[in-house]
This record gives sequence, C-alpha cells and structure tokens, in this order.
Amino acid sequence: MMLELANITVTPQPGHLFDEWQTARQWLGNMNLAGFEVYPHGELNAADIPTELVGGFHLQSFPILTPLLYNDSKRLMQIFGDWKTVKQFYGGVNADHIVKVMVSQLNLAAKLNAPYAVFHPMDCDMEHLFSQNFPWTLDDTFTACAELLNLALRQSNFKGWLLFENMWWKQSFRLDSRQEYDNLRSRINYAKCGICFDTGHMMATNPQLNNEPEAITFLQQRLQQLDLYSEIKTLHLNSNLPAMNQLKNNIDAAANYNGCKGFWQQFELALNHITKLDPHNGFYRCDLAQLVETIDPGYLVHEVSQNNIEQWGQMIINQRDCLLPTVDPVAWKRYA
Repeated sequence: MMLELANITVTPQPGHLFDEWQTARQWLGNMNLAGFEVYPHGELNAADIPTELVGGFHLQSFPILTPLLYNDSKRLMQIFGDWKTVKQFYGGVNADHIVKVMVSQLNLAAKLNAPYAVFHPMDCDMEHLFSQNFPWTLDDTFTACAELLNLALRQSNFKGWLLFENMWWKQSFRLDSRQEYDNLRSRINYAKCGICFDTGHMMATNPQLNNEPEAITFLQQRLQQLDLYSEIKTLHLNSNLPAMNQLKNNIDAAANYNGCKGFWQQFELALNHITKLDPHNGFYRCDLAQLVETIDPGYLVHEVSQNNIEQWGQMIINQRDCLLPTVDPVAWKRYA
C-alpha cells in the first residue's frame, strides 16, 4: 500500500509553518497523510522528533561538494573568499566534517526508524550554475558521491533504503539513461539502494514542456525508456511549469554576479535563480493516476512549496484530486 507524505525541514522545530509537533500532528490528521519526510538541519536528537510521524528521511545536501570533500584549499578560497565563510556554509573546514555529518544523519534516520533516506548525487559551483557548463564529468560526480557515501555507510547504523534522487543539474544524477543508475549503484557498497524519482526535476531536463498533459506524457515516456520501475521506492510529486521555460535562454553568470559583495550575496542570487527554475509547484488539473499507478511507489511525497499553511494544504489537495482514477469534474470546477 502506498503511503502519502509531506516534506518538512526539522530544526528540531517541525518546519517553518508549525509552532510545535502537536500542531504538525493535527495538520497531518486533517490532511489525511501518513507522515512526514523529514529533512533535519543541524545537530538534532532523535528524542526531539516524534518517531511515529516520520515516514521518510532526506539527508542533508552538499551542493558544492568536491572542494571540501577533497580538501581543495585553492578552490575553497576562490569560491568563499575566507575560511570563516567556508565554516559558515559547510559547518566545518575539512572533509572529515562532511563525513561526520553524513554519519550523524544516517544514524538519526536509523533511530527514527525511517524506512528510507534520500540522497542527492550532485555537484555544483557558483561560477557555472547559470550556464550549466560545469568543467567536470558525471563520472567525477559519481566518484565523489560514492566516496562520501561509502565512508559514511561503513560507520553508520542505518539499515533502511538508500535512495538516489534525480536532479536537473548537468553532470549530476539526472537519470538520462538506465546506465546512469547502474553505474552509480555499482559504486555504492550497500545492498539496499534504489531511486527517489522527482517529477519536477525530471521535467526540468526538458525546458520545451508547455503544459501538464505534455509533462505527464514526457514523464511516462522517460520512465518507460529507463525501465527502472522496480527500483523506484519513493516518488517526489511536484511540477515546475511554467518556470522551466526560463531555461530556454541561458544566463551568463558573470553578468549576474556583477555588483555582488562577497559569497553570501552571490549565494542569495543563485538560490533565487534555482527557486525560479524549480519552484516545486503542485500539479493542478490533470490526470496523474496512470503515472503513479505505473510507478507504484511505496511512498508518495507531496513535495510542494510552503509559503503559508493554506497554500501548502491547497496544493496537496489539488494534487490528490489529480490522483483520482479519472479527474473528478467536481474537483475541476472547484479550482476553475
């Protein structure tokens, strides 16, 4: 039976829209959802998080991975400018820190009895984010991610599913082919690996999409080509239309960073760019039933934007209407 979840960041407060876990619990009940996919941020104790509300786990991401993983001081200074900023961004100043964070997160997932933990196999930098012309290969990214994961898994107590989530950044895990997953999987020394398939991220690899029916047809075609249905344990359900049309015109990074004073202003600009291209909108008026039935995931996460509690809930309601075997005309009228 597929369980439906919503995602939240835990600090240890439950996201930015709830004042306490009891409120979050009541919201889950009102929405008729089975639990949360939690994204812990910072040092947390398992006792701070109600285990019964945890339906899944999202590991902390390190989007600018290799400079610190490889202790590349030259690149770190080029990107961040000084060691204080490096520590503020990563929380530490050497590769051991990243490994310790990953071990801590995996152990937290184990203590919370999370059935799976999601990992982003990716690498990025500020200089090439806008153009997507990264000066390294997908193989380089997989080598780095495998090194980090194998070190952390060997030291952790985690026994659940380790799921690789597809991204839209080039030279990261985009699921452009079946071989891409097989290549990454072969490098990880862990038996229970699989995929967390993100619909919005896959849509972002095709900036020519104009509407939801086109997007669903594209997703179905890509999944059929990949033939990885049995590997998909979790589905992140969201849409990024019409934002991805902006990708049709690449933007020069140097021009965008002109006038920025230091790393943090550049980082804010980069985050705004990513949010515009990947806003995690909800699907609105379409038929998702066949797509989800074909994937048949164990967990479906309504991973949509959370600007306020009303908008968040409405996006999830809209998506759940789209999951009906045939789109209910009443539901269509409700949001027309």
